[in-house]
Amino acid sequence: MKHIRRFLSFVASRLVIFSIVAALLILAFYLAMNTANIYLLLNDGMTARASVILTRKNADELVNFFTNDFLLGDETLNIGLSNASPYIDYSITDFKYNLSLEWVWAWPWENSATATIVERVPRITGKVVEGKQNLVKNGTLSATPPSWYGGRYTVRLVRQDGRWKIDQLTQTQLIIEEATAAPSSAPAQP
Repeated sequence: MKHIRRFLSFVASRLVIFSIVAALLILAFYLAMNTANIYLLLNDGMTARASVILTRKNADELVNFFTNDFLLGDETLNIGLSNASPYIDYSITDFKYNLSLEWVWAWPWENSATATIVERVPRITGKVVEGKQNLVKNGTLSATPPSWYGGRYTVRLVRQDGRWKIDQLTQTQLIIEEATAAPSSAPAQP
């Protein structure tokens, strides 16, 4: 009887250890999977947002990355799509976008996550649209597009229908890029 009790105690202790290790491995797998999904969403979504603000094109694709509430309340995006946009007088042909993920946390069993990112657009290539060249000549308008106001953000994400979406973006630090774009000699076509 003593040997059976020792044997059962040995098996039970090993089973508990195995269960704990398996649970930790599963937890690590889901944390890594959520982190990877969130990084890809943040990079693709924020790049698409910057592209829409700079070019005023493909705004309908943002619903793949952002919640409707976010899109309706995003002041920067709304200004970028309005006539008050600082890029309205330019035809943006290219830009360099950098996003670095500083921190992210998403429990596998929760439908929300938090991240800290740094967004920068160090280079914007574009030219003044045709018909606005006279504003460049009289000094009212710069020949190069204005610099991007990037920054450090705290991002809240939510899981909707099994997909992560950006729900809230709070800027905690402003980063003003130096103008590095070179003007093009030919005017842009409207």
